[in-house]
Amino acid sequence: MSDDLFEPELGAVFDRRFLFVTGKGGVGKSLISAALAARAADRGERTLWVEMSESPRGGHFFPGFKPRYQLAPVRGSLWGMNLRVQPAIEEYLAVAFKIPFVTRLIARNTLFQVLTGALPGLDSLIPLGKIWYELGRRRGGKPYWDRIVLDAPSTGHALAMLRFPQAAQDIVKSGNVADRAREIETILGDRSGTGLVAVTTLDELPVDETCELLERVHDETPYRFEAIVCNEVLPDIGQAEKPRYHEWLAGNPDDALDDSLEGAGDKARSHLAWLERRRCSQQARLRRLSATEVPMFDAPWIPAADEAELLGAMIDVLKDQR
Repeated sequence: MSDDLFEPELGAVFDRRFLFVTGKGGVGKSLISAALAARAADRGERTLWVEMSESPRGGHFFPGFKPRYQLAPVRGSLWGMNLRVQPAIEEYLAVAFKIPFVTRLIARNTLFQVLTGALPGLDSLIPLGKIWYELGRRRGGKPYWDRIVLDAPSTGHALAMLRFPQAAQDIVKSGNVADRAREIETILGDRSGTGLVAVTTLDELPVDETCELLERVHDETPYRFEAIVCNEVLPDIGQAEKPRYHEWLAGNPDDALDDSLEGAGDKARSHLAWLERRRCSQQARLRRLSATEVPMFDAPWIPAADEAELLGAMIDVLKDQR
């Protein structure tokens, strides 16, 4: 098992106008989506990075940026927002009924919240409708945004979002909801303009959840994932050096390796042995992911002091991959 299962370059999927990025919580989904958005913006593309979280990470990745529902500049050509359902509902009602103050009161009414909470799919329709609106915005006859990167919810909620357009059309045949569902379905199904991206680490539970997500989306919706980003992939020392390295990990002396560690000795050996075992387990799980027949890309393990430093390093990695 080796790294040759990974695609050598990022590929055209990451240059699509709309990227829908999801993954199990804790695998680096927000990091990857932020890095992809910043990568595009650093190339001069007017880019919108959209979080969907009660605890957004944007302020940690971009010091000084304060995530909120309203669009806000992050840096250069990059803008950001935190797409939460409640303010999105208020905005939708304000636009639909054109009485912002009254509709805001309605939206915050406890009874209204209970009713909307009971409507299946509303928490998918409203956010996806907002993305549809931003994708359709124009400026001077051209698209307002060159690229939109959605840091979508984790796998379970993401599956519900992707199932929503078809489910809504099965229930509602006409009217605003049906029209919007068809428009959203067109966007998600446009593989030339939209890329569905799953992020995972090569650990047992994230890999299991990723495989289940891809299987269900491919079986239950007309959409297809275009990429799997495997995060925190540990480097391979190389086939030529592997026997020597493994002998040293087993306790055999090696003057060159020992000298390079400047006396760290057994402590360093123990930690590196743990990392090598983890690397081997990562490689073993690649085969299961490869069975999905979705292209896989690696994002290396990066030691960093904080999230801003980690993001900067990840952006540099992505820039090196075209």
